[in-house]
Amino acid sequence: MKILKIVGIALAVIVVLVFVGISMMSPQAKMERSIVVNAPPETVFAQLASFENFNQWSPWTKMDPTAKQTVEGPATGVGAKMSWDGPETGKGSQWTVEFEENKRVKNAMQFEGMEGEIYAQFTLEPVEEGTKVIWSYESDVGKTGIVNSSMTKLFNAFALEGMLGKQYEEGLAALKQRVESMPPPAVPATPADSLQSK
Repeated sequence: MKILKIVGIALAVIVVLVFVGISMMSPQAKMERSIVVNAPPETVFAQLASFENFNQWSPWTKMDPTAKQTVEGPATGVGAKMSWDGPETGKGSQWTVEFEENKRVKNAMQFEGMEGEIYAQFTLEPVEEGTKVIWSYESDVGKTGIVNSSMTKLFNAFALEGMLGKQYEEGLAALKQRVESMPPPAVPATPADSLQSK
């Protein structure tokens, strides 16, 4: 009995130390990945601004092809929204909250069973090779209760970079392949009379 009592006390101490450690972890998290796409910003942006286009290269569409997806609101811009419900990706939604044509689009996200402020953002930067796409993730669970914040902190500590980061990399690679495989935009023909007048 004395041994069991010692073991019980030791386990209790471990649990307390774990919760103390979790409570000291930051409720905020940020992660980003980037890639350079050989195309102008306006061509790349078209694949990021529209949820219909996003689903064509999204890593989660590939992961959960049977998920039910619903797109509503405007085609692009603030208010555009997409919801999903699938066996692998769970249930959630994202909607556009900030929008700068050919420069930036920021989406708020919500996942069933998870609270907090969660955002994903695409930022475009013109570079010599084409367009640099930066895909970032930010979350803040500081005001969501001890259980939810603790679970999210553990996810951020052990899975954010390894799991979500890998999914971001796969998605950006698919985006690059999709955009670079598109035919170049047609060049308007020069009217014959304009040639003759020169």
